[in-house]
Amino acid sequence: MYKRFVLLVSAAFLLTSCSEPGAPAENTQLIEQNAEMTQTIKELREENTRLQESVNDEETRINLRETLNMTFKLMAAMESEDTAYIESVSSPNVEIAASRNALVVQHGDSSYEANFIKSIPWDEFEFRGYDQKDSDHFMLFIARIMTTKGSEGTIEYEFSFVRSPEGEWLFDGYIS
Repeated sequence: MYKRFVLLVSAAFLLTSCSEPGAPAENTQLIEQNAEMTQTIKELREENTRLQESVNDEETRINLRETLNMTFKLMAAMESEDTAYIESVSSPNVEIAASRNALVVQHGDSSYEANFIKSIPWDEFEFRGYDQKDSDHFMLFIARIMTTKGSEGTIEYEFSFVRSPEGEWLFDGYIS
């Protein structure tokens, strides 16, 4: 009986200690991939925390909300050619060239013309971010992501806003 027990224990030991050739290499590779994914998750969490902290500032949240809402309204006004609305929310730097459906934006000694934004389907619209240079200047970054076969691509827009003497945000032009 004792010999059987020793034989069974020996057989069990031999069976459990055997593994497929290459298994340690696969395990090492899995461990490395797991470590990389863990590091990536850690970096994403840190970035998320940093972004949340930057938007947690109440004034920044209010400015972002106001300028983003104004951007949507401006895009709708450009689509419908509502020049009265565009003029009502624009800074003195922005003139409307209604006959050409365009804006003429003057900054210092230079100026540029930007056509009205037309026909952005909401499923192609993407918010890219913002930049508050100081308490009187705010920029929004949006994009149109086109996925239709044959016309794939991205058009990026940078909307600028300045604060009026009364404290309201005014549209100060856009570039694409």
